[in-house]
Amino acid sequence: MSNTAPSIPTKVLFSNNSDKSTVPFLGELKSLKTLILSYNNLAGSLSDFAKDLRNLSMLKILDLSGNNFSGRIPPSILSLTSLESLSLSETNIKDSISDLRNLSKLKILDLSENNFSGRIPPSILSLNSLEALYLRGTNIKDSISDLRNLSKLKILDLSFNNFSGRIPPSILSLNSLEALFLLGANIKEDSISGFCELTKLQYLDLSGNKFEGILPPCLNNLTSLRMVDLSYNQLSGNNPLSLLSNLTSLDYISLSRNQFDQSSLSFMSLANHKNQLKVLGLSNCNLNTSTSDLLNFLHNQYDLREVDLSHNNLHGKFPTWLFENNSLLNDLNLANNSINGDILFPSSPMVNLAAIDISKNQIQGKLPTNISDIFPSLSILNLSKNRLEGRIPSSLGNIDGLWVLDLSNNNFSGEIPESLAMSSKLIVLILSNNRLDGQISPKLFNISLLTLRLNDNQFTGNIPNLTPPVLLDTLDLSRNRLSGEIPTWIGNLTELTVLVLHTNSFVGPIPLEFCNLVHLVFLDLSQNYLSGPIPACLNLTSLEYMHLQVNNLTGLMPEALLKSPNLKTLDLKHNNLSGSIPSWLALLSNLRIILLKGNHLSGSIPHEFCQLNKILILDLSHNAFIGPIPPCFSNITFGKNGTVEPAFHNQRQINYRADKYTYPSHFVEVTDSFVSPVQYQEQEEVEFMTKSRLDFYRGDILNFMAGMDLSCNEFTGDIPHEIGALIEIRAFNLSHNQLTGSIPKILSDLKKLESMDLSHNKLSGQIPSELIGINTLEVFIVAYNNLSGRVPDKAQFSTFDVSSYEGNPSLCGLPLQKQCNTSKDSVISVTLRQAGLAEKFGIDPISFLSSFAATYVVFLLEFVIVLYVNPNWRGLWFNFIDACLSFIFPFCSK
Repeated sequence: MSNTAPSIPTKVLFSNNSDKSTVPFLGELKSLKTLILSYNNLAGSLSDFAKDLRNLSMLKILDLSGNNFSGRIPPSILSLTSLESLSLSETNIKDSISDLRNLSKLKILDLSENNFSGRIPPSILSLNSLEALYLRGTNIKDSISDLRNLSKLKILDLSFNNFSGRIPPSILSLNSLEALFLLGANIKEDSISGFCELTKLQYLDLSGNKFEGILPPCLNNLTSLRMVDLSYNQLSGNNPLSLLSNLTSLDYISLSRNQFDQSSLSFMSLANHKNQLKVLGLSNCNLNTSTSDLLNFLHNQYDLREVDLSHNNLHGKFPTWLFENNSLLNDLNLANNSINGDILFPSSPMVNLAAIDISKNQIQGKLPTNISDIFPSLSILNLSKNRLEGRIPSSLGNIDGLWVLDLSNNNFSGEIPESLAMSSKLIVLILSNNRLDGQISPKLFNISLLTLRLNDNQFTGNIPNLTPPVLLDTLDLSRNRLSGEIPTWIGNLTELTVLVLHTNSFVGPIPLEFCNLVHLVFLDLSQNYLSGPIPACLNLTSLEYMHLQVNNLTGLMPEALLKSPNLKTLDLKHNNLSGSIPSWLALLSNLRIILLKGNHLSGSIPHEFCQLNKILILDLSHNAFIGPIPPCFSNITFGKNGTVEPAFHNQRQINYRADKYTYPSHFVEVTDSFVSPVQYQEQEEVEFMTKSRLDFYRGDILNFMAGMDLSCNEFTGDIPHEIGALIEIRAFNLSHNQLTGSIPKILSDLKKLESMDLSHNKLSGQIPSELIGINTLEVFIVAYNNLSGRVPDKAQFSTFDVSSYEGNPSLCGLPLQKQCNTSKDSVISVTLRQAGLAEKFGIDPISFLSSFAATYVVFLLEFVIVLYVNPNWRGLWFNFIDACLSFIFPFCSK
């Protein structure tokens, strides 16, 4: 037997170990000084888990962060009086914290990403030895308890809380602070001058707040400052870089997204900045300068790790010198500028470069075939929205760490390189809007992609039948030349939220396996040749947008739609659906757009339909609906009174993070992260007839469009006067029905109406002159009715041509050739109009005069004949006339 004493462990590390759920031997490690169990699958009561920790009297560092515990900090942890560092971030600790006074040696406390619902727990204020306090994202609101007792505090992170206004004064009393992080804390101040008193500050992050005014000159007093992030505020005024130029220790500057104007951003002072910057963030700063001028104030900088000059209207040639001058560059963002010319990458490898975003420029040329040798460490490459051409280099598949590749909206051609299917870490592949062709390789579906967008290319053939990774979140293969049936394996992608296959040549039924897509939010299978019924088993509980238009779908509207309570758009137009509108449709209360045009739907509109009061666009045209138009349509808002909350968004943005430059603090590394704006650009889009043409309404513009199209049906009865309550509606089409009665005057209340089509009905009476008050009206059509009288000719009505009124023979006045009669008959007609008889009773003045004259002539002839035939009556009539003249003569002689 060996006489060697067994070693006593002093450190246990199980960080990010998903297989560990318990650590049963902890109570035996009495000499343990460091215990790190962060980000495992530990769950349950924190008290139950930590009961064995009371024996670890020598423990100095305890990290249980990122687990799924619940409850308070238990006494077993509070008894660890030797603790110097305690991390319980992201562990579901809620409300108040137990008394921490026993932890008198505690120097580092991290309770971030928990929920304290108010103030900083008072027991923290008793930790007089505390040097670092992290309370990031803990739902602390309004005022902060007095922190002055924490006189040794050097690091304070209160980011992503809600202070609803001013800087908590007690923070400004912490004279020992060396690092202060208040990003996204909802602070609104006219000045940041209060921080000038913290003269020992090395790291200051105030980004994502509402600070206003100029940068105060007193910031130059913070001579130890190494990092300052004031991005995403409302600062303006003087030249910020000249104020910071005296801070000789500064190596991190971020001033993005403020309100500096171009004249205030004179960066020549940066050219003389003696120390070397590592991070320069000037996105959205309206630089409006050339890349050659950019070189003038960056030519002395050789140690840059991150450069963000996106959204600045930079112009000129591609700045290859940024690569050549800064061999340690890690992240480069020049997106959304006007940089042109050929793309020129450095000849020497950039082994540290992890992220490149030069999207939305005017760069042209071909990518080098050896791009993997130039950038061997790339994680994110975004070259979208440029003018690049040629084939996609197969060497991109050799970059082991590549996980985001966006080459969309260029002119790349040829096939997708097979090597990309060998990229084991690739999770985002966006190649849309190019000229790529060939068949889609089955291998491409075998890698662990989260996003695959190949839309708007020229791919042919079938989607391969295989077993793909189940983590796929976004799949867009639209606007290609794909054919065959939609493979059933798509229904097994249980994490899928976006599926877009429109504008191809797919045939066959919608796979029943789609009933499993419970997380699907956006579904677009439109403009294919799909047939059969919509599956009755649908269980799309998260669905918001359904586009199945322009197919050959048959059957009834499935009641399974009731399982999609969040549905906002239902587009089923141009199919072969039959039956009536079901009354249960009213239960989908979030519907904003209903497009059922061009089916074989029939029956009357159920009264319950009016309960869908959030509708913005309704198209029931080209069906066989009968009966009256329900007056309760006035209950539908169509945007009325601005009561409809925003329903549609420009894009679904997906942020992918990569490691960013870390700036060290005394005890831990405080790490920020690089965000690459990889965006899903498939905006919600609908097609709707307005102003006599089909228009596409896309993205947020849908929030401002309101319209109703009931044309080409068999509706009968009058136009409901209640329609006049839809004061926000912009398009109104009731043409090609069997409507009768007059045009209601109250339609003149539709002051935002741009298009009104009432043609091909049986309407009578006059065109209300009040309609000339609708100043927004661009299209007005009442052709082929029974209307009569004068055509309005004032305001915008003077711009409408004959086609607006043809087929109404009793209408007169310009632009018609028929002139309005000014004779006695027209005087009578005017009298009738003034009396309101024509409109009230639907009397046609011309017809009335004609019948009146005929009746008068007939009566006169009959009277003469009677007198001629009967001499006695003739004598009585002459005697009556003689008596009347004798009576009147004396008055006339006077």
